Amino acid sequence: MESLGEKISFILLLLTTMNISSSPHPLLLILCYGIHEMGHIVFAYLSGARLTDFKTSLCKLSIKYDCSCISYSKEALVCAGGIIFNLLFALIFAAPVFNFNENFAFLTVCNLSLALMNLYPVTVLDGGNIVRCIAYRFAVGDTAKKITSAISFVFAFILWLFAVYLQLVFSSNVSVFLISVLLLIEFCLAQ
Repeated sequence: MESLGEKISFILLLLTTMNISSSPHPLLLILCYGIHEMGHIVFAYLSGARLTDFKTSLCKLSIKYDCSCISYSKEALVCAGGIIFNLLFALIFAAPVFNFNENFAFLTVCNLSLALMNLYPVTVLDGGNIVRCIAYRFAVGDTAKKITSAISFVFAFILWLFAVYLQLVFSSNVSVFLISVLLLIEFCLAQ
């Protein structure tokens, strides 16, 4: 049975997908997520981290790896692997040779959006895990955890404030607001 955190993660993934685009290209979106996860797998392999679990379902891909055998610097690279792959593929799909087709433009935007979203320093995202690795690299135990939690909460709260502002002033897409609320809930569940 899925935990509440896993259910919220799935909802967050679904809302993020809806927010990136309302395009009729669901397979291209799945390809972008696959590229992202492949980046984590490649960097985990190159860093010496062990893959412990790999699950796929209809709308979810879950990869878990054991980083206890590698340094925090290498773990940060594993966390950044998905972002690096998305940026790399955004550059590839933006190459002039691919501009003859709107699907490549869509892949460029989706990969770039996914990379930028995952850079956000909230612990449930790759950016937050990179911050965690940096904090544990330079601080010890509880101090590193408090630093990571503080940064994560501040940035999740800033996103929530921005989403509320967008709703009040522009009556914008509600998915940004829902994503910000789910990030705050995920942050609280992770504590």
